[in-house]
Amino acid sequence: MKRHKKISAVTEQQKKGNSRQTTLGGMTDGVQWEEKILSTADLYSGQPYQRPVLDRVVDKLVRHWDPRLLTPLVVSFRDGRYYLVDGQHRVCGGKRKNNGKDVDMLCQVYYGLTYEQEAELYYKLDQAKGRLRLSSATKALLESGSNAEVTDVKLRVEDAGFTWALDKPTGEPFEIEATRTVINAYRLLGGAAFSRMLSLLAKTWRGAPGSTKASILSGMALFVKTYETELNDGTFIKRLSAVDPEEIIRRGKIDFSTNKAALRFARVIWDKYNGQRGGHKLPYRFNG
Repeated sequence: MKRHKKISAVTEQQKKGNSRQTTLGGMTDGVQWEEKILSTADLYSGQPYQRPVLDRVVDKLVRHWDPRLLTPLVVSFRDGRYYLVDGQHRVCGGKRKNNGKDVDMLCQVYYGLTYEQEAELYYKLDQAKGRLRLSSATKALLESGSNAEVTDVKLRVEDAGFTWALDKPTGEPFEIEATRTVINAYRLLGGAAFSRMLSLLAKTWRGAPGSTKASILSGMALFVKTYETELNDGTFIKRLSAVDPEEIIRRGKIDFSTNKAALRFARVIWDKYNGQRGGHKLPYRFNG
């Protein structure tokens, strides 16, 4: 009885195997790889650097299924196992076409990669395809350890008591989902001031979901950047803790005097900081 149904368009030359050598970015030594046919039963997937499998993507793939157009799966042979680096949706589509049973598929198998190098390869492959959302791309970079910036951002976010939700957000307190805004804030402020901003957020609103939205983060980054040497942290915590972050967001959204989103929310934060009678006031220093 035939165990597997081959769904890939495999030539006689591919069946014999084709060993080659290539060099991946960031790797000094040549990495050996070969093309070979493997059963999907032998592939391990769901690595932390990979995006989740999306049913809608698999559905579309199955609807337009054409074995002649399938590119080889990218696989890493590590620690005695075949790890599927790129091709999760193709595997799911192939199995669905075969009534849920495992199938044989053409693979490009790399030898000698570390887990971190797999994550880097996954990131570069999907960047070239333009498929990854920023949060998924950032997660892959973190797993690869190849980007010092995103690694430092994550460490500082966690040191402040927050979770950087690059997967599916849970809605729990102290969870930050806004990937692009977080990276932009880090680049605007630099490491130390970025950590200070996060500390202010944590101590003022204690992880309330509204306080970790992109609107608040962008406004806080601009506010801290503008008043970095004049801002009193204790005063900020005392005054702003009495303000619902959702109120800041609402007021910022109805400010039509500027098209700069961060400035709208920074102005509200500045106004709330100065809103108390007496005490230290900050002069208006925003450009706009």
